[in-house]
Amino acid sequence: MGDVAMVLETEAIRVFAAAARSDNPAYRLADRPVVPPTFLPADGAAGDRTETDHRFFGPPPRAGDRLTAILAAAPTESLTRYFDRTGGLVAESWAAAEALVGDPATARAGAQLATYATDWLGAENIRRFRTRATRALSSGEVLTCAGHITQSYLQDGEPRVDVTLSGADAAGTVVVRAWASFAHARP
Repeated sequence: MGDVAMVLETEAIRVFAAAARSDNPAYRLADRPVVPPTFLPADGAAGDRTETDHRFFGPPPRAGDRLTAILAAAPTESLTRYFDRTGGLVAESWAAAEALVGDPATARAGAQLATYATDWLGAENIRRFRTRATRALSSGEVLTCAGHITQSYLQDGEPRVDVTLSGADAAGTVVVRAWASFAHARP
């Protein structure tokens, strides 16, 4: 697959954040908004992904950043790596699909769970965000989010916390789970 040059656009980040029901100033009001955890897709298709893993090798990119995306895809999974102008790896997004869940609402549920996590621990602090959807969330359906810190540690000289997250439908059934790492001092 070929390299794709891209510039992260302010308005695209703001529209994505609004769709994820975020009013976080880091996404919506900043001059150079930070990208939400699930903004950089593994392959550009958001609708049929049941499992995703987004990694940032430092603070997430911001609007105006110029990146080169390199996609490697197979029938059921894909990996896109994002490099900065100097060739440094800044992020990667992996996704796997299953035929059981094929609704764009699956990706929206993950994005809403990411909003919950970044509102709690800071949009600029995300380092990894992995999701697993068990079913699609219907359009307009309310997602109730919960999470807790599972560990604190030091990695690459940076204090971090890992959290587990869940998103449940109106009946209380968990429809999406996430595991995330944030740069963050001990709470």
